[in-house]
Amino acid sequence: MKASCLCGLVQMEIKSPFISASYCHCGQCRKSHGASSVAYGAILKSDVEWLSGKKKIRCFESSEKVKRGFCKACGSNLYYYNKDYPSHLDIPLSIIDGDPNLPPEYHIYVSSKPSWYEINDDLPQYPEDK
Repeated sequence: MKASCLCGLVQMEIKSPFISASYCHCGQCRKSHGASSVAYGAILKSDVEWLSGKKKIRCFESSEKVKRGFCKACGSNLYYYNKDYPSHLDIPLSIIDGDPNLPPEYHIYVSSKPSWYEINDDLPQYPEDK
């Protein structure tokens, strides 16, 4: 699977299927993406090959344990990294060029979703993390 940022400067290849995929409704993900929720796929860091632009990625430490990578040119969110899971990255499914191999399977941080947003699917919902 290939993925890229909006401007195409940063490109990656994901060499294995996603381990899991979910919608996150936490305030930090909503603010960093400007959306009511974000669909992420979890992958092993070792299964990501940076094809171009790796030096153009900037990181923002959004909490003590979390770093978010984004393209310095266009601002596209490229990954979410949690120090509690050092061998994993969460990749926004929206940056996949084509269809991801796995659609979201559940919702997390539903207790943080905006009151105006209604979840209209039958996927499992968790108030916090799964």
